[in-house]
Order: sequence, then structure tokens, then C-alpha cells
Amino acid sequence: MPSWRATKDVSIKDDLVEEIGRMIGYDSIPPVAPLTPARVPPASPEREFHHGVREMAAAQGFTEVHNYSFISEEVASLFSSDLSAHIQVTNPIVADQNLLRTSLLPGIWKNVKDNARHFDQFRLFEIGRAIHPDREVPHFTAAIYAKDDGASGLFELKRLAQCLLRGVSVRPTGATQSYEHPRRSGDVLCGDTKVGRLFEFHPKMIEGGRAAVLDLDLTRLMELQPAPARYQSLRRFPDSAFDLSVLAGPRALISDVQSALEKLAGDALLSIDFLREFALAEGGRSLSYRLTVGVPDRTISAEEVAAIRSRIIDGMRAEGFDLRV
Repeated sequence: MPSWRATKDVSIKDDLVEEIGRMIGYDSIPPVAPLTPARVPPASPEREFHHGVREMAAAQGFTEVHNYSFISEEVASLFSSDLSAHIQVTNPIVADQNLLRTSLLPGIWKNVKDNARHFDQFRLFEIGRAIHPDREVPHFTAAIYAKDDGASGLFELKRLAQCLLRGVSVRPTGATQSYEHPRRSGDVLCGDTKVGRLFEFHPKMIEGGRAAVLDLDLTRLMELQPAPARYQSLRRFPDSAFDLSVLAGPRALISDVQSALEKLAGDALLSIDFLREFALAEGGRSLSYRLTVGVPDRTISAEEVAAIRSRIIDGMRAEGFDLRV
């Protein structure tokens, strides 16, 4: 190697090896895989939780999609009235992708529109980050499209939400966004904490069918996960069950009626199951439930069961409900 290059472009060991290879010929050096040790990456609870969410959605027939984090101003205006809340991309890949998304909904909406031209029904989901000026929030967004009335899609997505977090409920809200169906939208709640949104795209957004959407904040979903279930010994004494039919108004929520029944039943309640719903001629509804009661140290007596049942009936009537007994 010329001495005049020693202090110029040859300064590290790798440069010297490269010069030797050039002198003896690269073809004469047998290729050998680098001896790089394989190490298990450090544990990441968030990554493992996202894997679990992904597996749950895939097990229920959803197909994962991936979308760019860049959207156009036109699309952003469909999902947000404040474009200044988006981060502007200084050097966008293309001119019409100059904003960073603050929601996964624009990408899912485009996926639904593109696939609706070829399929009568499908299920999609995406796990990604909503990018805000001060933070990035991981979200899970799923959609069910079908050429029907759309009711089944909402119920299927509600079931998916309950599989991801036990005990969640959906409550309708008066205020809706412009892209949401005005009568088919609500907040997904765990107790009093909002974890997401369940709604149907407005008919003007989707042509030829209906698309239900579930949008969940994965950070809150992970924080609210219950502790692992612990083993409980089998009951040694028999329990007792009885049915009650509550007469409620046309807009009463089944979950509200069930919560009132649970509260009145007290500690003896082992389980409560919703059985059926009947529309009444006068305009209301009959909601039927099966309540199972028992005590841990003995067989519950008929008198105790009758007392619990009477307490529930009197309490529901005090709250304005009538019952069929």
C-alpha cells in the first residue's frame, strides 16, 4: 500500500483489511457468515400486549392492514375540523400526503372504500400510532363491512372489545362527529373511564353497504387489564336460579337494567344472564334475565331466595321499572 495514503483514507483497521482484500483479490476470499451472537431482545410488556390484541383479532376473522402515517389535507378535514392540530411534513413523499395522522380512521376508511368494490363483506384491523404534536398514542382500530343493515357489525365489534377487556360497556352519546352515524355511535367505557369509540361510518362516507368501526386507545386498554384470574375451589353446595322480566322503555339500556338488578341482588348473586327481549304492543320492551344466587358455606334456603327476589322486585319498582311476576 502506498505510504502516502497511510494518513489519508486508511485510518482504521477496516480500511487496512479492505486494502489487503484488494491486493490478493476478493474472489480468493471464501465467504463466511459473520459470527454475530443472537440475543433475545429485552422484554417489552407493551409489545407483548399488542401481540395479544393482534392474535385476538385474527382469531375472530379480522385481517391486519398497514397504512402510511401521512394523509392529505382533504382527508384530514373529513375527520378533524382543526387542521392545525396535525403536524406538517416538511418534505412529504407526495404532495397530497403532507400531514401526519392524528387517528387511524382515515386509513381504515380508505381500506373499506377500496375493498368494498370487490367484496360483499370483510373484516379489517390496524395497530398503529396516532401522532399528536406532544405525544404518540398507540391505537387499535377495527372495521366490519357488509351489505346489510349493519347491526350485526356493531354487535360483533362490541364482543371483540369485551374480549380485549373484560367488563367494558358501550353507552350512546348525544354528540357525534360528522363522519359518524348520528344514531349508531357510542363511547366504549370501562367503569367511568373512556377507552375508545364504537360507531358506524355515516352513510355519506360509505357507498353500497355499512361499515362498523371500533377505535380503542391501547395505552388505556393495557392499563385497565384486570389481574390474572386465580383459582377458586368448586362450590360444594347447590345454588338456586330464578327468572325476572323487567318492563322498560324503548330507549332503556340493557346494561343499565342489569346493573340495577346486580346491585339489588347483593353478595348472594353468583351470576346474571340476559335471556331475551320482547317488544310490547304499547311501545315498551320486556327484558328477561336469569339470576343465580347461593351462599358459600351451605345450601341456600327457599326462604332466602324468596327474600332476595322480593327485594329485587321492590327495588326495581322504586326505581321506576315494572316487573312481570
